[in-house]
Amino acid sequence: MTMTATKRPLQRLAWHLAQGVDPAGWVLFRVGFGLLAAGGALRFVLKGWVEELLLGPSFHFAWVSWATVPSAGVLYGLFALQFIAGLGIAWGRWTRAFLVLWLLSFGYVELLDKALYLNHYVLFTLMGLWLLLPPPQALRGPGLPRWSLWLMRAQVLSVYLWAGLAKLNADWLLRGEPLQTWLGARAGLPLIGPLLAQPETALAMSWAGALYDLSIGFLLLHPRTRSAGVLLLIAFHLSVGVLFPIGLFPWLMVLGASVLLPPDWPRAWMGWMGRRLGCWKSKRTLPALKMGPLLVLFSVVTLLSLIPARGLLSPGNSAWTERGYRFSWKVMLNEKTGLVEYRVLQDGRSWTVYPAQELGPIQTAQLRTQPDLIRDYALHLALRHGAGAQVYAESWASLNGRPTQRLVRPSVDLTQPLRTLEAQDWITPLQP
Repeated sequence: MTMTATKRPLQRLAWHLAQGVDPAGWVLFRVGFGLLAAGGALRFVLKGWVEELLLGPSFHFAWVSWATVPSAGVLYGLFALQFIAGLGIAWGRWTRAFLVLWLLSFGYVELLDKALYLNHYVLFTLMGLWLLLPPPQALRGPGLPRWSLWLMRAQVLSVYLWAGLAKLNADWLLRGEPLQTWLGARAGLPLIGPLLAQPETALAMSWAGALYDLSIGFLLLHPRTRSAGVLLLIAFHLSVGVLFPIGLFPWLMVLGASVLLPPDWPRAWMGWMGRRLGCWKSKRTLPALKMGPLLVLFSVVTLLSLIPARGLLSPGNSAWTERGYRFSWKVMLNEKTGLVEYRVLQDGRSWTVYPAQELGPIQTAQLRTQPDLIRDYALHLALRHGAGAQVYAESWASLNGRPTQRLVRPSVDLTQPLRTLEAQDWITPLQP
């Protein structure tokens, strides 16, 4: 094949991605995103989580050293900014300014504590970034650039695909865990409670969940299966939201899946309301993307596709070790319980530290099952007690109904460099 023949498909792709499409679906997505952003900030404040999760604990598992919890006034101000920015995003004027304001205020709060990590907060942030990219004037003239639509689609498809692939494991497909544990806790519900408590129900729902994640994106993209996909999408997330109250997650996934529909879907499905979304009147031929932006686009999509797979390169079961578990779209896969206490040695003295005395309930629950948090708190204890302090952890955990076993080796000083800890196999292997 000649170099010219190779370049032609790339040139056609570069031209195709640069052309505008009807912005109606994008506009509706942006409105929904803004309302979720405002509603999420308001919900966090009204539920008292600012005090309980951020201001109450005296220690936080910060992602970066400079992300420290500010005063109450500043913290409430950050949530007020999120609320105002969300409404501004939905409004549609000065959209980029409001998106930047929301990303900065929301992102800073998310950096404050690893123990509060949620998959859909990461997805929310990434969607905000991709909303920021297309030029606002394009929506009023030549239309939404097709590359921005496909970037958002790649994001949503990556989430569903990796969530489905992660469910192809023995716990999920053969044992029905952790659904069997969670559904068993709802055995007291009227009418459906006894059915939910049956092991066969958990297995059926586990298989259905895996099939849903692996297929829903393609069902929505294909014209012949689109209507069935929409009904399945709504039914699935409605049932998940009822059985497992997990906040904004079902709403965000329904909103995200809407970008997989044709870009003009609101005009066909929403009558006069849909026809008022955007003012795209005619198609216009635009110059092709240059090779630089095209390579950047390919690189971003590649990263979105491959970063969730990094846990496959780490030793051990990632559900147990938590290596590569975050940012990998492993959704509702684990039920882990545990306990941990610390032994501090310094100058020939030894004493026990109980982290629940300093941490909040959610921090304590996450600490008990996540080795990296166990080490982070050990470093915090060493820093508090000064030079020469050695910190060891007595930690036990259970994964998806297995017998409880040690999580971290009690003979390993957790204040050592991470490379040294890995050489000592500091996380005990998960027993069969």
